[in-house]
Amino acid sequence: MSGQNLQLKLEALVNKIAAVRVIANVELAQEQLEALQVLRGYCLNQALDDPEVRRDPRKLRYKTAQELKYSLVAICLAQALINPARRHIENKEYFVNNIQVATADRDWDRIDFGMVAARQVQEAVYPEIVNDWMIYRDRNGMGIKTLIDAKTNLVGLADFNRGGDPIYEFARFHRKYTEKEHRQQEQSRLAAQDAFRNAMVQQVAVEMTKQQMLAGKNPMELIDMLFAPDGRYAPKQLPNQQIDRQVEQNITRLLEYSNDGNSRER
Repeated sequence: MSGQNLQLKLEALVNKIAAVRVIANVELAQEQLEALQVLRGYCLNQALDDPEVRRDPRKLRYKTAQELKYSLVAICLAQALINPARRHIENKEYFVNNIQVATADRDWDRIDFGMVAARQVQEAVYPEIVNDWMIYRDRNGMGIKTLIDAKTNLVGLADFNRGGDPIYEFARFHRKYTEKEHRQQEQSRLAAQDAFRNAMVQQVAVEMTKQQMLAGKNPMELIDMLFAPDGRYAPKQLPNQQIDRQVEQNITRLLEYSNDGNSRER
């Protein structure tokens, strides 16, 4: 067989395997199925570099299915690690034993998630995490470093321990990144809550001021009330305008004397 004919047969084999569609034993949204299809295409490209496939191209579909299973184990484990109730039970071995990719059908790769709950699969599979895994798994990249740089815009991820089993390394990254996202969301929520509270206090103060001014309050008194040291308005004491009793008696005598004098002159 000539080299050209061999090349054509290999291309036909690759195209045939690339045309295989993905289905699952759990109900997934169209967006999720499309993400799995993209993931399978990536796994096919990865399998093309496998030494066994290079020796025997007929193993291409099998190696593609193996790589797809490996990817799904990592993705499902990553989701399990962010749930405290699951991370001590659903480890790598749990997903390895449950997830299977069958290639018996000519047109379909059938993914069976075994005892993994449908809701957990639906939470685990989404386009962003599939893209994260492809960045991490890319043989032409730098693995976890490239993923961290891409996800954090070169800022980095504090307290993240690199290394170890690739599946666990990816899952640990996902947990750390999710924790960072949740902290930022909580800080944003608290900031928005404070801003709303301050706006409400300001609005109430404006309305109260309007009402008090309509009731005849002096604007300066309102200002004094707002800035009173104890937070309460204490009206200023007016000067005592009451005449002293002794002074009043002296004035009365003078008036009486004046009246008597006037009477005598008349």
